[in-house]
Amino acid sequence: MSATADGSADGGPDMARALPAITACAALRLAALRFAALLVGAYLLSGSARAVLVDPAAGPLVGALLEALWLISAGLLGTALMPWGLLTPRRAVALAVLTALVLALGDALVAVFLCGIPVPRHFSRFAQVHGAIQAAAFVTALLLPLAVSLRRR
Repeated sequence: MSATADGSADGGPDMARALPAITACAALRLAALRFAALLVGAYLLSGSARAVLVDPAAGPLVGALLEALWLISAGLLGTALMPWGLLTPRRAVALAVLTALVLALGDALVAVFLCGIPVPRHFSRFAQVHGAIQAAAFVTALLLPLAVSLRRR
């Protein structure tokens, strides 16, 4: 095979031009998946570190505050990676709801299969101060894309 002056082989189309462009819908789905993955990953890492390291050493309140900082930071990172021309407030609400469902399901699965705790007992932690801090951090992180999309309007 010989290359021509434009970099194509045997005069055929340039491979960069042959690849399809990503559509707006695909870009939004990819960003939503990335946002949810960042929050779920941050939750799994922070929850594990909190349960094993921070809570025994410094107490649940300090652990909850550190975890809140971590979760909100993950929400900020996920929000910064959004395609802003495509994210409307309606889509941001849908993203928050779907990500919240994924987080709740993941939290329940971790409780049952890794911790051996019944789901109602696991979710009852949100009635305590450190659980309320964690819930507020989740809600804040989930609503960051909405806040930014409303600000950009």
